[in-house]
Amino acid sequence: MKCKKTFHILGLIFLFTLVARSDTYFSGDLIKERLYQEVRNRVGSDAEIILPRTISNYLFAEENVVMNFDFGNQVLSGNLFVGVEFWQNQKKLRRVEIPIRIKLIKEVLVATKTISRGEAISFENCIVEKREIPSSIEPDETNLESILGKEAKYFIVKGTILTKELVQEPFAIRRGEKVRIVVLFGKVQINTYGVALNDANVGESVRVRREGNNNILVGLASKDKCVIITK
Repeated sequence: MKCKKTFHILGLIFLFTLVARSDTYFSGDLIKERLYQEVRNRVGSDAEIILPRTISNYLFAEENVVMNFDFGNQVLSGNLFVGVEFWQNQKKLRRVEIPIRIKLIKEVLVATKTISRGEAISFENCIVEKREIPSSIEPDETNLESILGKEAKYFIVKGTILTKELVQEPFAIRRGEKVRIVVLFGKVQINTYGVALNDANVGESVRVRREGNNNILVGLASKDKCVIITK
């Protein structure tokens, strides 16, 4: 009992000393609690947040010290470091880096087979699954509405999480299609037909083989399957 009373008295003396000196004290538990809440506010309720078991205490001789968190421009998923900064009157007193892990779980589209370039994205070649989003993917890039109905920009391997970076608007003109060729000479317009030799989006260059003489012409694709050539 005497030992417990001694520790109690020492604790009171320590607290009294802090008050008397007007120090600012941040316990590891306080830092951990505030950091967790800040991360939760940023990533939402679906993420699992893993913080270090213990965080050091910080004592400053200055009074009115405030604590801020610096996340930088990093994607808030996977393994990362958060800067914990302590400021007084616009002067930074100290910065420490706290390692954290964020498991960001989200419903995403996943390829159920290898998808060829130019193939339309639909529920025939992908499925909605809950997946952890790796740090290499921006969460906003996985929105279903911005991917379904688009076409694959590249070959996509089975099991890949689909993102906006992997898809594009459907081609305005496809290779092998019959297209109308519109040649503009000032106010004069000549119309003829040919076959597209490459895929092209609106505004992109497309090569066409003209009907009749097989001449190769180059123009710009328009959304109404025309190739515009300006002379």
